[in-house]
Amino acid sequence: MRIGIDIGGSHIAVAVIDKNKIIEKVEYVYESEFKKQIRRNIEKYLKETISAMLDKYEVELIGISLAGYIRENTLIISPNLPELNGINFAEALSEFSIPVQVNVDSLCAAKAERKYGCLKDYSKGMFLVIGTGIGAVSFNNKNMEVNEFGHMVIKKDGNLCRCGKHGCYETYGSMKAFKKSIEENFGITNHSGEVIRAYLREHSDDEKVKEVINNYVENFCLGLSNIIDITMPEVIGFGGSFSYYEDILLDKIKERLEKMNLFIDKRFMPKLLMGTFQNNAGMMGATL
Repeated sequence: MRIGIDIGGSHIAVAVIDKNKIIEKVEYVYESEFKKQIRRNIEKYLKETISAMLDKYEVELIGISLAGYIRENTLIISPNLPELNGINFAEALSEFSIPVQVNVDSLCAAKAERKYGCLKDYSKGMFLVIGTGIGAVSFNNKNMEVNEFGHMVIKKDGNLCRCGKHGCYETYGSMKAFKKSIEENFGITNHSGEVIRAYLREHSDDEKVKEVINNYVENFCLGLSNIIDITMPEVIGFGGSFSYYEDILLDKIKERLEKMNLFIDKRFMPKLLMGTFQNNAGMMGATL
């Protein structure tokens, strides 16, 4: 057994994993009080949760997935959680005397989907983790490479990104950007994913809802078309919290891509697939 951990910009999830199966999982969405001392509280949450799992399972490894630049199990720079910069997770969890490995969330998710999920039958492709930001991993046979397509500029003098640039893809194509547009246009103050998805499904025939969704799809496809032209993949898999919006967005994205005249050659149009493990791929891949 292995413990997989996904530390995201809005939540943390911990699971006991046996190969490609989740045996037990707990998840916590950050509340305002938790965020005030998030560095201390995440360490405390991890230790308490891991300790409880070790009482029930024999664990050989702890794998951690999170966004940012990582070196030797230390988070150097995190765009989503800068409060965690400098944490060496192997040292922080050394009391358990279990090996700890830390890796970039997009790479972890791509590993899981590549080995067990939607990408296992393809030799060349791309996996996009769409959530607070946009993480990207390209693969060609056994080679995998983390890309920074989330910070590709798709609009001159556009929205300010956390990286300091304006017009980055993730400021238009991420789930954070999508949710923000829904909140601003429809006055939804409770921005949980469940509330937003329920609203969109209940008002699917509303013209304003269609307009907001179509605007997001347009921007999303603009960035995606650049990625396709650059990498020429045979398949693109999608993961992260985007997975929960499959029925709302995926077909519209496919239809819009077919209509847009943005490609070098439409013969290179890849298959677009939703990840098998949805938002659990990161923690699963962290254990590989």
